[in-house]
Amino acid sequence: MEREKTHSIFFSLSPLLYLILSILFFRFVWVVSYPHPIALLVAGVFSFLQRRNRKFLFLKSSFRKNLVSVLPAMEILFFVGMLIASWAYSGVLLTMIQVGILFLQPDYFLPSLAIVAAIAAMVSGSSWTTAGTLGVALMGVAEVIAFPETMAAGAIVSGCYFGDKLSPLSDTTNLASSLTHVPIWKHIRHMLKTTCISFGLAILGFYFLNLYVWDPNQVTNLSLESGILASVSSFGVSWMKLIPVALVFGSSIFKMHIRISLLLGIVSAIGFSSFELGLPNEIGKTLIYGFESHSGNEILDRFLSGGGVVAILPTEVLILAAVWFGAVVEGYGYLNEILIQIKVWAKDRWDILLSTMGTSFLLNLVTADQYLSLVIPARAFRSLAEEKGIPEKDISRSLEDSGTITSPLIPWNSCGAFMSTSLGVSVFSFLPFVFFNLFHVILSVSLILIAKNKSKSS
Repeated sequence: MEREKTHSIFFSLSPLLYLILSILFFRFVWVVSYPHPIALLVAGVFSFLQRRNRKFLFLKSSFRKNLVSVLPAMEILFFVGMLIASWAYSGVLLTMIQVGILFLQPDYFLPSLAIVAAIAAMVSGSSWTTAGTLGVALMGVAEVIAFPETMAAGAIVSGCYFGDKLSPLSDTTNLASSLTHVPIWKHIRHMLKTTCISFGLAILGFYFLNLYVWDPNQVTNLSLESGILASVSSFGVSWMKLIPVALVFGSSIFKMHIRISLLLGIVSAIGFSSFELGLPNEIGKTLIYGFESHSGNEILDRFLSGGGVVAILPTEVLILAAVWFGAVVEGYGYLNEILIQIKVWAKDRWDILLSTMGTSFLLNLVTADQYLSLVIPARAFRSLAEEKGIPEKDISRSLEDSGTITSPLIPWNSCGAFMSTSLGVSVFSFLPFVFFNLFHVILSVSLILIAKNKSKSS
């Protein structure tokens, strides 16, 4: 144990250096199709070799623990792949796109996406459910009216995480509350003070971005002709096909597990296709390999073709690679050494709050699971926070300000992988446009630094 403490912080952070260098190498030098999984594997190998004298049992135990924590997310991803395929096949997705075209005005498109996603996430309590269902349809609307998909994805992710953060049904909100022993509504009210400001700034940013990029001449006849939209699917476009959407969100309101919600969406969509043409022979193939659209319109064919279990496999490989990397970092003592260094550095309440946020972000980087980014910092800094007299609600808010908010901004985190897979846009592509998440991290850190400086000067 003494030997671990003598390591410099730079040596302890070396796995992150290996990861950054590996990503740069496989993205710009030896370009490969899927650089992040390979980079995670390579960085993990270098970190492992650096401490190959450690007991392999530690690595095995850490890998098992991390794998167990992400298995539910990996399972849900398979359901999302089948949901997208079944909704595209049965016309549910097309109906949602048509409704979006009717109600979303291009002049306020980006702010509208963020607000709609926020309401849906707040009602359902799940950013994943919102992105995997409504978010997919909203991306379809963006595709139809030729709006930049990276910006649309950024607005949707922003709305999803704002709504998720303030929902009493959200698992992360409840987890942060329970870890710090703060009543759920007290936790939410405390978050409102900064979260609403960040979302307001994000909406303003989306409004001005919308003004900058939107060209009315981009609207095609396709976005105005529902008959052409209906011809894309093997089945008709009907308001009744919003029933699967209602089932997904309705079951979320009643606190059913996301697996049940997604399964209801899949079964009800298959039910519509069976009702119209009898149970199609190719439905099983569609759920596995995805839906192929042959409407003759290139834009919609490109968007609607996809989904299925096979399309999810690259994301699953990415998460497994992240589990390996996280297991090495945690099992071979790198993470513990970093936490020891942080605790030595943290002298006052503001340092502890910054440390909580920094550790949450670090864990989002080195693990594939956002829950670990909440649980470990809460345990690591709980006693230190009590010693300094820091209100528990400040710790709970700091956990969410970093752990929850930054998780979709990292490609190999399960949240980032999920958002990218569901919306069909890489994390690095939509990252500059996730205004709410970016603004909120900046605002939260800035307020802590301002308070720290005030306390020093007083």
